[in-house]
Amino acid sequence: MNVLVLGRAEDSLDYVRYCEARGFKPTFVEPGSLAGVVRNSWQQAVLASLGEAAKIRDFDDIISFRDGYQVHAELLRAARGLPAKDFDAINCLTDKTLFKSHVAVRDLVVRHIELPLHTAVDDALRQVEAALRFPVVLKPSNGFYSAGVIRVDHPAQFRRALVSVKRVCGLLRDSRGPSQVIVEEYLDGEEVMVDGFVVDGTVRSLLFHRKLPRITGVPSFHETGCVTQPFDEEKGAEFSAMLQQITRGVGLANSPYNAEFRYDGEGRLHVLEVAPRISGGGASMQNLLRICTGLDAYGIQHRLGRRQVTFDRTVERAALEYDFCAERNGHVKNIEKTVAACRDLGADTILQYRTNGQYVFAPPLNVETVLTAYFACGSSAEAEELLDVVKKRCVVETEPA
Repeated sequence: MNVLVLGRAEDSLDYVRYCEARGFKPTFVEPGSLAGVVRNSWQQAVLASLGEAAKIRDFDDIISFRDGYQVHAELLRAARGLPAKDFDAINCLTDKTLFKSHVAVRDLVVRHIELPLHTAVDDALRQVEAALRFPVVLKPSNGFYSAGVIRVDHPAQFRRALVSVKRVCGLLRDSRGPSQVIVEEYLDGEEVMVDGFVVDGTVRSLLFHRKLPRITGVPSFHETGCVTQPFDEEKGAEFSAMLQQITRGVGLANSPYNAEFRYDGEGRLHVLEVAPRISGGGASMQNLLRICTGLDAYGIQHRLGRRQVTFDRTVERAALEYDFCAERNGHVKNIEKTVAACRDLGADTILQYRTNGQYVFAPPLNVETVLTAYFACGSSAEAEELLDVVKKRCVVETEPA
């Protein structure tokens, strides 16, 4: 099978391995931005940006694991004659401002305001104090991977945080398009995720993740550890109902999804985002689903809307995902020691995205991972115990420029 993947091969190491094992031929291309292009010309613009690099008639499937290329992928799928998702649904789910204001979503999200990038700091602070209560969280509307997400506890901290978030908005503009700054009230509760697929209008939740240690925004919102287990329909009824309302409301069908939720201090559940893609650049959902249930996320995605899909589990286990980032900005060093330590702890899969000598940013400015390791565990309790060991024994070292 020939697959056109919108993105970079170096960000999709797991999918490259998957294709090599099955004799698939992936072609990676980065399409041009749609910023400033009128909607009626989107498809033509995307096709033109590919040029001779990728003739879509040569591909059996067209996918992307990046939020910023989901609309591009569906435009190309439609041009190729493949089943395509609703463009309005994809546009909504990949733009935080559109998502939070949608009629099917707005009562499920935390109270927030949106600030255009040109808003002066003093004016921005006045708007925040009039509408919200501190602490608040600032984030780019075009962001991902928790890049630029900053917690502000007091008005005195606001100026510096706003400047930092605007900087990240600028860094992401070329690949993600223009953005705004979203300011929302901080939710002081546990953050969790659900992964699954929408098949013919029905939500099929497959994985439930707890983000550990609890993400508080001090010092950042970078997601380090994730303890995963198969989704329990009875215990997860509240998540299922919320997801069904959202996906039906926005019109998402025959798609993978990664949904993030957070509880407030009183135990009420709020949705943070619902992304119409396989999580973690494809690697997270694929490896965690395989470990926990025996299912093949990539294979399911390739069949959606074209062939029958089944979700019969062959195993039932827990898993730990650990995402390594640098503690300080600098050049990576001794990465082989980190890889060896993960192997010694029995890692099922290790994906190394950066090598010694490469410069990386520490949270909250990082937009890439250095290394990700996946571990199979007998239970969630075992995964939590392993998380403590990994944190102590496996670190990413850097040296300053």
